[in-house]
Amino acid sequence: MMVFCLLLAVALMNTALAKVSPSFSDCRGQFFASTPPQGFENLSNQNNVITPICQTYENYNNPFFASLYHKLNRTPLYSAYILDSRPGDTTGADQTFRLEPQLVDIRLPSEMMLQPQTESAVRSLGLPGVAADLIRQFQAVNSDYPGSNYHKGHLNPNADHPAGVGQKSTYTLTNVAPMYGSLNSGAWRSNEMSVRNMAAGCGRMYVVTGVVPGNNWISVNGAQRVNIPSYIWSAFCCLDNNNRPIRAEGSLAPNNANTVQSGMSIASLQRQLNALLGGANVTVFHNNCAETAQ
Repeated sequence: MMVFCLLLAVALMNTALAKVSPSFSDCRGQFFASTPPQGFENLSNQNNVITPICQTYENYNNPFFASLYHKLNRTPLYSAYILDSRPGDTTGADQTFRLEPQLVDIRLPSEMMLQPQTESAVRSLGLPGVAADLIRQFQAVNSDYPGSNYHKGHLNPNADHPAGVGQKSTYTLTNVAPMYGSLNSGAWRSNEMSVRNMAAGCGRMYVVTGVVPGNNWISVNGAQRVNIPSYIWSAFCCLDNNNRPIRAEGSLAPNNANTVQSGMSIASLQRQLNALLGGANVTVFHNNCAETAQ
């Protein structure tokens, strides 16, 4: 107990490690022009439902990517990252998906943790209630998915990062949403590989991948647990070696078929997202990933 309290005090003093990070203040570097997408934070009329997360892993101080999480849908609205697919062995396929302790209480540790560790941390904090129930209240857990016929679809895929912790950090339930299996293993995977190949011609590539919330849910014991997206979307912003935008495209896929509309302009993707999201005023990239006039 004394050890946990000491670690907790250190975490509270060092706010740079905080994963639940208002306005993504601890991981702005994951976004083109240090500017997160706009409009998605308005997809709930309740306070504190949509939560920015700077995704940290174990004792690595710097966030690996960023996610905007919808606590009632129990899925991210999007994940944003810098694509870095240097050659290396693939790691992570045998990983157990981790949880975000700070979705339970901001005083809990900042790094993603396995469920038994998260439950232990919750109990050590002395919160009223059953630890497992407190965790399940605002996030998905591994037991939600078996038997659902949906994959845990990575928004930020492990293969877009070097082998090791960069890939392992993508195995968090705050980075996945229920995805139609044929799409996840088929056309969407091919689309990810195509973007990965394009990244080789960029000095840097920023990617944002997200979902359009749907009307159906993964249910467990009669309770709605995880919202099943109606669409999956993605966009990339490619910069040259002088950090000037040279290419930007988007992709959109219905989450009930094995097909992807790719090669879209960012403006076209945003128009479709605005319509699908009920008139939301969405901006994925600052200035649509175009060089800002001086």
